[in-house]
Amino acid sequence: MRCFARLTLAAFILSIALPTSLFAGEKATSLKVTVAAGKFHRKNTPVRADVILPSAWSATDHVALTDATGKTIAGQLTAPALLDSVPQAKIAVLWFVLADLPAGKTATYNVTLSPGAKLRAGFAWKDTKGEYTDLVHGDRKIARYMYKAYEDDPKKRDLNNKPFHHLFDPAGNRLVTKGSGGQYTHHQGLYYGFTRCTWDGGKCNTWYCHEGEHELHKQVSEQTAGPVLARHRVKIDWNDTKGKPFCVEDRELTAFATPGGTLVQWSSSLRSVRGEVTLDGDPQHAGFQFRADNEVAAKRSKETVYLRPDGRDKPSVTRNWPADKTMTELPWNTMSFMLGERRYTAAYLDSPRNPKPSFYSERPYGRFGSWFGKQTLREDGPPVRITYRIWVQRGEMTGEQAVALSQDFATPPKMTVAVKK
Repeated sequence: MRCFARLTLAAFILSIALPTSLFAGEKATSLKVTVAAGKFHRKNTPVRADVILPSAWSATDHVALTDATGKTIAGQLTAPALLDSVPQAKIAVLWFVLADLPAGKTATYNVTLSPGAKLRAGFAWKDTKGEYTDLVHGDRKIARYMYKAYEDDPKKRDLNNKPFHHLFDPAGNRLVTKGSGGQYTHHQGLYYGFTRCTWDGGKCNTWYCHEGEHELHKQVSEQTAGPVLARHRVKIDWNDTKGKPFCVEDRELTAFATPGGTLVQWSSSLRSVRGEVTLDGDPQHAGFQFRADNEVAAKRSKETVYLRPDGRDKPSVTRNWPADKTMTELPWNTMSFMLGERRYTAAYLDSPRNPKPSFYSERPYGRFGSWFGKQTLREDGPPVRITYRIWVQRGEMTGEQAVALSQDFATPPKMTVAVKK
């Protein structure tokens, strides 16, 4: 699908307020962007700058950056992300991948915006109607959104009870995440739920979904693709055992064109439509989780290795809160696992923006993730808003690599934008 055609006020959510006088007029076409690495060395880091655009500009405009040496770098304009803050007219987000910038250094780029020019090739969305949507980058498959409609048949309740995202091997030739069936069929790819969902006069379980409760895909709210990133936003009803929604979720997946592996950002905004709703569980049965392909559970669990901020553990050894009180407030965690004859690593990156405290869980069969404690929602109150990044690569990763990914997410480089005179 094409990028959204025009940046509109309703789509804009700004994370850093910018002066409304950034552009002197609608004929401005050139910007100067300065990136400050801050305390950390940045390498292959997705970076963003919020810009105010004249009304004639759109998110399909071609963007080109040149660095100090004259090298051209791909750029892309998008609307702000799901969890960015207060809307403001004419705000767009300029994205590119920062190849290498040492700690304490700055880099300056000249940016040319070309309205009406063809957007560079890169990501694309390909839908199989009523089943799933694949995200591809050229011939390489990146992710798959599974959204087949739920069937309220006791024999089929475990098949499509929650929309979820699969991830592919970084080469695109196989899935590394689990779908339906296998050990614990309710564990599927990148997924989200709670064992105890309660409200006045009702309750259900969106973790197991055994009694008819389910999460149901309703629509694609936004979808874009370009040379730097691809993003889609979907609306999901969280339904009770009678098929009526008690919460509504906006869920967003963003994939970045970074080398060496697959980097995605998964975000959610979940609100009540049933008065006061309480979401509860535990780290093993609630929150946002990653589940590796069932081959890990069936054949290779003894080869699963966890690397945490305090070091690499022995194969098949896991830690879980509350038995292990160190498994809280982790900025990141990684799981290395075997599929076929190849080893992979998935890094789970938390954000300081998420509800705290967070409590972590691990299993040798390939599930890991976190839960952020009991949450109470009200129809007239704020939603539960969470965001995580997942990185998947071939082979084991080092602690230094995990720390760098975490720093890029939690403390991104600072960006300034000016109109070129």
